[in-house]
Amino acid sequence: MEETSERAAGGPATVGARLRAAREARGQSLDEIGRQTRVPVRHLVQIEDGRLEGLPAAPYSAGFVKAYARAVDLDPVALSQEFRVELAEATTISPRIVYEPYEPADPVRLPPRLLAIVAAAIAILLVLGYGIMRSGMLTGEGPDARAKLAASGEPTAAAPVATATPSVPVAMPPKTEAPAPAPAPAGGPVRLTAVQPTWVKISERNGPTLFMGVLDQGKTYDVPATATDPVIRTGKPEGLQVTVGGQAVAPLGAPAHVISNVSLKAAALTQGGAMATTPAGAGNSAAVPPAFRPDTPSTNP
Repeated sequence: MEETSERAAGGPATVGARLRAAREARGQSLDEIGRQTRVPVRHLVQIEDGRLEGLPAAPYSAGFVKAYARAVDLDPVALSQEFRVELAEATTISPRIVYEPYEPADPVRLPPRLLAIVAAAIAILLVLGYGIMRSGMLTGEGPDARAKLAASGEPTAAAPVATATPSVPVAMPPKTEAPAPAPAPAGGPVRLTAVQPTWVKISERNGPTLFMGVLDQGKTYDVPATATDPVIRTGKPEGLQVTVGGQAVAPLGAPAHVISNVSLKAAALTQGGAMATTPAGAGNSAAVPPAFRPDTPSTNP
């Protein structure tokens, strides 16, 4: 009682009153103290007014007082201990009914709500995009077309397949002289059969590509009957055997030379007009994968 009387005679009696006096002497507002200590302003007001019933538990409230005391250059330990005594007396007079645990949150650790919404939207868009891409809606290649392609193992004009070019040159089998072709019929379906792995590009003349990739040994490619003026480009004509209506025709070009824009029309092949007379000097052999370029450099006539 004597200590309380002396404190009342010499200045503010309660811890909250002393904190308020120190704050006002420094010309600071409660908002400034709240930003500095990260203590909610409503609790600072309760501490200054001595309304202790609505404060959190003693350890948290004493921590608020300690942070407030540091902000106004008072003894944080002494004021914290005195505040615990005041809080115990207030609890004895008016028992606390509700326990309210509280821990000041660090606003830096809480992500903005807008950022979380944007991140969720991006994740949803990525999932939808992956599903659309897998369904083949963008390329026009549905599940039925992919199933047919996998079952046949051969490329089609509706869904061209480019076979990956091996990174290591493939050892080629010894070259053998092709047998003299038998007389070919005037027309019929045109088929290419690979006698060794051969890179080819088949397209409409000055038009879209019908097929581009590697035909492995034993694989065949039938030129679409709907093609208007199909032509071929390859670096190893000797790797292909061409038939029209089931009958072999003359080779497409000299061995180990790049040929380009050689007609694959049945009439041209049966009349012997498909044989390239030049090693495709006008073309660019760099367009042929390195593993399937001719063994000897091409020359211009």
